[in-house]
Amino acid sequence: MTNAKLSKLSFSKSTSTIDFATEDALIDFLKMLKAQSSLPIKQMLTILFNKEADTVSCSRDDTNYSFFANLHHDIISITIKKIGEEKIEFDLPSKQIKKIEAFPQQ
Repeated sequence: MTNAKLSKLSFSKSTSTIDFATEDALIDFLKMLKAQSSLPIKQMLTILFNKEADTVSCSRDDTNYSFFANLHHDIISITIKKIGEEKIEFDLPSKQIKKIEAFPQQ
């Protein structure tokens, strides 16, 4: 079995739940979210990775999703919200953003 690095994953609505996921699972989650929400996630994360900005956000009213990410000491903190559903927060090392190259283009 390979050594997988885990990232703390927080789900909250009126109460908060903490779980853990591998970094690869979180990248897969972002790919699924990109397809489901049509948010420009790849572009947002590329801006952070290239250090063009330290905070990015975007939202879509037609899907009720919002995406917020910031870069702090080579860690990207991501918050995803969908109206009426739980808020998801997690951190990824910025080096993992290289895996977004596998994201399909918008």
